[in-house]
Amino acid sequence: MAEKKTTEKTQKNRFFKSGNFYLMLFSVVLAFVIWIIMSLTVFPETTVTLKDVPIDFSLDGSYADVAGISVMKTSVDTVNVVISGERYLIGDYTADDIHVGINVDAVRTTGSYDISLVVTSANGDTIEVEQIEPATVKVDFDYMVTKTFSVDDGTLVADVSNLSTSDGYIIDEEEITISPSTIELYGPQDYINQITSVSVKVDNAAIIQSSMTSNLNSVVFYSGNEVFESEDITADNESFEVTVPVYLIKTLPLYVTLTSSVDSFDTSSVAYSISPSSISVRSQNASLSSMDSILIGYIPINEITVGSVVTKTIENKSYYENISGIDTATVTFDLEGYAEKVVTISNSQIYFLNSTDDKVVTVEQAQIQNVILVGPEDVLEQISSSDVVAEIDMLDYANTNSSYTIMDLTIYVPGYDNVWSYGTYRVYVSIETVETTEEETESEE
Repeated sequence: MAEKKTTEKTQKNRFFKSGNFYLMLFSVVLAFVIWIIMSLTVFPETTVTLKDVPIDFSLDGSYADVAGISVMKTSVDTVNVVISGERYLIGDYTADDIHVGINVDAVRTTGSYDISLVVTSANGDTIEVEQIEPATVKVDFDYMVTKTFSVDDGTLVADVSNLSTSDGYIIDEEEITISPSTIELYGPQDYINQITSVSVKVDNAAIIQSSMTSNLNSVVFYSGNEVFESEDITADNESFEVTVPVYLIKTLPLYVTLTSSVDSFDTSSVAYSISPSSISVRSQNASLSSMDSILIGYIPINEITVGSVVTKTIENKSYYENISGIDTATVTFDLEGYAEKVVTISNSQIYFLNSTDDKVVTVEQAQIQNVILVGPEDVLEQISSSDVVAEIDMLDYANTNSSYTIMDLTIYVPGYDNVWSYGTYRVYVSIETVETTEEETESEE
């Protein structure tokens, strides 16, 4: 076995040394060179098929470009191309070595065109186009325009359909604010003209009972009531802040407060009704949640008599807004069984409260006539003129320096907390200032 391996090795050495190996190698190289020469001389041209070559839809320098016309939609994006040329130039061509453009010489306005394709070598080589599949491409052209949508004209709106409120609360959609308040869209004229409004939609779903501001929003285009989508439309801004006002709504009864200058008078003895008896109000102020009624004003008792009807204005307050649509209320007094009684009182029945020694006050009138008393009819039967008292509080006239003045009277019937005087009564009064001697002052001390 060892002798056989030695013999084979000896034969191989003899083969290389004999020159046969180098002769064989030279033959192979020569054959390859001859094949190259034959290819370039006998078959100098070749054909190459390139698949899925991208189409360049650039309009640079064309009439369409200058006119502001743009490519909107194409039937295909790539083509298959068969080219021919010198073998040594295009033999190793790939899709990257050719450029497929469009011939837009015929495009002078918007619309849909069947556009022919132009194939050239990306390397500057001379090539022949044997076949293009497809031979033409359908292209839609349109003008690129801008259009502004605004909160002010109602074309930019907020969509808060993902938000709901707790019971008793409501979102006022008319007071929702969007910042910024405009959006500018850019795109094909045909597409832009179809968009009638833009909505900024609050994306987060939530149940709220207080006003909120959302920065997580999306922009949606609408054509009428339908969502309009197109990748060809761009917006100058897609980041909006939406502020959503939330109000507490309550229906509360109305009431008035009766006032009297006489502490002993029982104002609760005078019953009344109000129409409407209640109104609906809203507020973002937490104080409304604790309110159970609404005061619409004060009515002096001396302005009320049998058959009186008082109209009060329902005013908005800083902590609530009247949303009932009713701005006045009628107060009707329940004075069934009540009557009026007219009396005359003398000036001796007038008393001065909080008077000072340095002034002498004299009522110029001997009596006050036609004083109207109001009260339960059976009670009035028990009252005579002598039961009536009139008072003047001199503190109200402390700064009066006139010799004569007119003073208001407070008239009431002591011992009766459900009888009052109706109307306003005044008297002429003379005031004399008296100089106080030093001895009188010392005696007073």
